[in-house]
Amino acid sequence: MQDSTSNINPTASNEIEISLADIIHFFKSNLRSMVLWGAGFGVLGAIYAFTAQKEFESKAVVLPEIASSSALTKMGGLGALAGLAGIDISQMNSTEAIRPDLYPSVTQSLPFALYLLEQNVFVSSTQKTISLKSYFESLNESWLSKFLDSENEEKPKLDPKQSSQAVELTQKQEALVKQIQQRVVTAFDRKTGIITINTKMPDPVVAATVARLSVEYLKEYVTNYRTDKARKQLTFLQKQVNEAKARYQSSEAALASYRDRNGFLVMNSAKITEQRLQSEFMLAQNVYNGLVQQYEQARIRVEEETPVFKMLEPAKIPLKKSEPRRLTVIFISTLLGITFFLALIFIKKLLFNFNQHTHLKKI
Repeated sequence: MQDSTSNINPTASNEIEISLADIIHFFKSNLRSMVLWGAGFGVLGAIYAFTAQKEFESKAVVLPEIASSSALTKMGGLGALAGLAGIDISQMNSTEAIRPDLYPSVTQSLPFALYLLEQNVFVSSTQKTISLKSYFESLNESWLSKFLDSENEEKPKLDPKQSSQAVELTQKQEALVKQIQQRVVTAFDRKTGIITINTKMPDPVVAATVARLSVEYLKEYVTNYRTDKARKQLTFLQKQVNEAKARYQSSEAALASYRDRNGFLVMNSAKITEQRLQSEFMLAQNVYNGLVQQYEQARIRVEEETPVFKMLEPAKIPLKKSEPRRLTVIFISTLLGITFFLALIFIKKLLFNFNQHTHLKKI
C-alpha cells in the first residue's frame, strides 16, 4: 500500500490543500488495496447471504365496516319487516365500533400472540403439522441457542399460585411473544380505510397460515367487542321469556281447569274466582308477548351489530423468499469494505498530520 501523504502539504495557515490530481493519484495508488478490501467484505457478505435463514412474506388485505350513525340506516329493509312484526326499533341506538386505527394494537397484544402460538400450522419443509410454538422451538435448536439456554436457565415463577391473577410468562414464552410481535405487522391506511396484515416466516406455508389466522382473530375480536352487550341482553331476555312462558302456560291451564270444573255454577263467588284467574292469565299473556317482542328485537340487534369484513386480498403462499436479498447484501458488504479501508487511510493521515504538527511545534 503506497502512502500518498507527500502530495498533501500543510500551508502556513495550517490548512491542507488537496487538488484533483492528488485525489486521482490517491485512488490510483490505493486501487489494489480498495479492491482487496471490497472483495474480502464481499465474500463475507456472500457467506452470510447464502447461509442466513430464508424469510417468506405473506399479506392479507381487509376492508372493515365503518359504523354509520343510525341503526335504522344500517338495517335498511330489515327495520320495515321488524315494524310489521310489532317491534319498535326506533330507539335502538347504534353501538360504536372499535376504531380501525386500533386494529394494529390488537395484533400486537399479548393475548393475540399467545393465541397464535397454540395454533397448528403445516410446515412445508418437514411436511408435518405442529403448533406454531413447537415450530419456533425447532428453529432455535442450534448449538448456540442451546448454549445460551444453559447459561440462562429458567427462573422460578414469582407468583406460582397466581395470587395476583396476573399473566406471568417464562423467559422462553417472552421470547416467543416478541417473535410473534416482530413477525406479524398490521397497518391501517387512514385514507382508504384498508387494513393490511403482513407476516414474515421462515416457511412460506406457515407465513400464509399465520396471515389467515391473524385475520380470523381480528374479525372475531371486533365481532365480540361489537356484539358483547347485545348478546348478554339476548341471553337475559331468553331466560325471562322462558320464565314468562311457563307462568303464562300455568295460568292458562289453571283458568281452563277451573272453567271445566265450575262451568255450571252461577254463584258470585265462583264468578269472582274466575275473573281473578282470567286477570292473572291476561297479565301473564301480556308479559309473555312483551318479552317475546323484546327478545326478537335483541336478536335483530345482535345481527345489526355484527360487523362485516370484506376480504380484498386473501393470504397466499409466497413462491419467492423476501430475505435475504443476496445481491443487495453482497453489494452493501463490498461498499462497507471499501468504506472501512478509506476510513483507515483517513485516520492514518490525520495521525500523521497531527504528529507532524506536534513535531514542528517542538522545533
